Amino acid sequence: MKINQIVLYAVLLLCLSGCATLYNPATDRNEFILIDSKTEVAIGRNVIDDLTRRYPLSDDENLQRRIQGIGRHIASVSDRQDIEYKFAVLADKELNALTLPGGFIYINKGLVDKLTDDEIAYVLAHEVGHTAARHIAKKLQANMAYQLLLSVAFASVGSQAGESAADVARGIDTVYNLIGLSYSRKDEYEADRLGAKYVFKAGFNPYACLSALEKIKKSEGPNWKVLKYLRTHPYVDERIEALKVDISKLKNPQ
Repeated sequence: MKINQIVLYAVLLLCLSGCATLYNPATDRNEFILIDSKTEVAIGRNVIDDLTRRYPLSDDENLQRRIQGIGRHIASVSDRQDIEYKFAVLADKELNALTLPGGFIYINKGLVDKLTDDEIAYVLAHEVGHTAARHIAKKLQANMAYQLLLSVAFASVGSQAGESAADVARGIDTVYNLIGLSYSRKDEYEADRLGAKYVFKAGFNPYACLSALEKIKKSEGPNWKVLKYLRTHPYVDERIEALKVDISKLKNPQ
């Protein structure tokens, strides 16, 4: 066995030895998570370059500060505080938002341009909800070999920590493709519930959750179903109805 393979497997064992069933306050469930927060952040950080090569960041510094400000308010009330959330605007005009592992959250300028600050807060809070509920980590651990995951996580350490540049590139591409896949219906409802809670706790208007989805749905008239945001975030009409119930509970707690 090669030295770098031994190092990789040793790191894998260390990571797995630190994992256990843990209580997740975002989901109110005990969950078995194999990817710890440090590894999740490392994976996300090493996918950023690939993302921003495909979709460059907006060069509007005022816009970046606006989104970062809204994001900080949302992040401050997240149920998950063991990571540092990062927010940025991509220059792309398509209506979309996405989250990399470890709390790296991006929203397209095309979507920002159509929404108010309260509606943007919902979009960011929804993505924070996915991170807090560890939907991304669970998606990765269910679909990727751990050796490949660790190759991505420790790519910045150098070749001694992973198999090869080809393995790292393959892993990054796999992570990127998995991020683009739709979440389950259960995950979407959960991220919406958490998003509405974070919007409300951060002092934004929770009813903006509904208007944001309505704006996105209507933005291309009868062709709204082909929008990328709605392809990766399905069941919009059902989600709006569920959000009405969630918001009512926030406004009138029992």
